[in-house]
Amino acid sequence: MLTKTLLRAVAMALGLPLLSGTALAQERWAAIAPNHENSSTIVWATSKDQAKRLAIDACRRISDTCASRAASTNGMKNYFAIMCCTKPKKGCAAGVASSKRAALNEVKSTFLDAGFSNCSLKSYIKAGTGGKS
Repeated sequence: MLTKTLLRAVAMALGLPLLSGTALAQERWAAIAPNHENSSTIVWATSKDQAKRLAIDACRRISDTCASRAASTNGMKNYFAIMCCTKPKKGCAAGVASSKRAALNEVKSTFLDAGFSNCSLKSYIKAGTGGKS
């Protein structure tokens, strides 16, 4: 594993800029477009828009019940809470936050504000790993 000092030395030798004291930093975004089958997976990209696009494309390849919008985060320690409702119509969404409880509250609020009911939590997914719990 390279240390910050070694990374700085390599960056300086190659003429690369240093970002916030570390070399070669790159933003990473995670996104998911949930579906009723709970078969969607996390995708990662270097921009928010790209991650959202990839998530919707990935979901549509495996399901006809995909959410129309993807949830995203650049916090790899964050959790997605996946929830689906059936009234007044079928719909799925994801909330994202630094804790499972906060992510669940976010997605619940989304559905409550839109007048949905008969909702169930499908899973929690860790943004950085894609692991479900």
